[in-house]
Amino acid sequence: MRPTIVLLSPPGDHQRILARLQQVGAYSEGETFDRLDRGECRFGVDASGDVLDEFDEEEVGEIRQKIGEFQAITLEYSGVSCIRDLLGEVIDGLSGMLDTNYGELIEYREALARFRREPLWDWRFAAGE
Repeated sequence: MRPTIVLLSPPGDHQRILARLQQVGAYSEGETFDRLDRGECRFGVDASGDVLDEFDEEEVGEIRQKIGEFQAITLEYSGVSCIRDLLGEVIDGLSGMLDTNYGELIEYREALARFRREPLWDWRFAAGE
């Protein structure tokens, strides 16, 4: 399985992200993951919210405290540069949190600001340093 991130958003922004994902490339539905092809990048998209079963109560409480009720989208990606570019389009101007699956839970606006400050930021290695 390729690496994943999880987008955690209030219901209205969740729907906006799904709509944006379906518009930014060639989108097709699948059994487990939908597929998004965008240039040379391929993504898996799971909007079922099943990933929330893997969150503990403390994490869910922290997220609710910051953004209220929320829904989840799991994105499977092949490279950080691909997912960084995709996120720049689909979460811009929306509220929510990005779970890197490498120990960081970051609000969307902070993640986008960090992409601008550190164009080579790769959360997969920052967590292990």
